[in-house]
Amino acid sequence: MSMQNTPHQSTPKMPGVVTAARVILFVVSGLSGVLLVMSLLVIIAAFAHPAGAEEIFAAGGETTGGILTSFVLGLTGVVLMLVAGLRIGRGGKQNHLVVRILVGASGLLSVLDAFLAGQSTAFMGILLPLAVLMMIQTKRSQEWFAEMDSAR
Repeated sequence: MSMQNTPHQSTPKMPGVVTAARVILFVVSGLSGVLLVMSLLVIIAAFAHPAGAEEIFAAGGETTGGILTSFVLGLTGVVLMLVAGLRIGRGGKQNHLVVRILVGASGLLSVLDAFLAGQSTAFMGILLPLAVLMMIQTKRSQEWFAEMDSAR
């Protein structure tokens, strides 16, 4: 019996480069999530300290607003990467577009966070999204996303 006569075609195998991009997104999301939890604990401790959060953060050259802004931007970036990793698994041209938007937005949030915080160490926040974008733009990746539309 040929595959054309089979009522349920199997889904195309995800290329290694797409799998690698997905793994990067999940690993970065997980590690960043751990760092965000640690940051949240520091923020809570600063607010619970008798001296007050403003004084605690000022001792480190930061402001409460700056710390909270950085935390929210980081949390948003992690959520965007996590959702992108989940959407990659679905395949399809529409999800391909959504993943590119989510990953690109995550990278831009990293740049914004670095700019607002006055840091020059945000290169990983931009390099990893760029690497993921390049991985999902390869010819084989694009073919797989398109094949997933027809496999449904």
